[in-house]
Amino acid sequence: MKECNNEKEKLRAKLLLKRSNLDKDVIAAQSDNMAKQLFVWPYYQQAQVIMVFLSMADEPQMLKVIEDAWLQGKKVCVPHMRREFGVMDAATISNLNELVRGRFNLLVPNPTTLKIVDPSVIDLIIVPGVAYDYSGNRLGMGAGYYDRFLPRAPQAILIGAVWSSHVTKKLPHTEYDVPMHYLLNEDRIIKCERGNL
Repeated sequence: MKECNNEKEKLRAKLLLKRSNLDKDVIAAQSDNMAKQLFVWPYYQQAQVIMVFLSMADEPQMLKVIEDAWLQGKKVCVPHMRREFGVMDAATISNLNELVRGRFNLLVPNPTTLKIVDPSVIDLIIVPGVAYDYSGNRLGMGAGYYDRFLPRAPQAILIGAVWSSHVTKKLPHTEYDVPMHYLLNEDRIIKCERGNL
């Protein structure tokens, strides 16, 4: 386990550095391509309740996905980090005014108007990751928020949003890691080997 964590730490540092060097225009263009892939994907089209992450500057940008989901009449949830480290909920938002700047200057749902949703009603979760492998294993930021949240939504289809340059053959993982069913990158949607549907 310790060896797995050390391996993950080294890989995370290397890939985060690579990601931080991505050009803004490339990020915007590739994020648009991701959104286009998603909009024609049957699982996205059928989903009534979706959970989307609020992107950091060097992550796939999800704003167009959020806006499209509202246009399609879907209920949109975003992560709400509890005070308790590593624990999060899904909070619904119906417009961008319900977001405020939180820790690390990232957008978060306004804590004064929070509307928490039961994870069991979510149809599709778009999951951020530093890296993924073709089996659907994920390398996150290391705090375990999604590791604790995803088992509470066993019915949801999980799709990891990641730059194709951050998809690798095999990632270190443990039996506690929840694999994705699919990966979304700028070129295509990939069905994962491990994420059985």
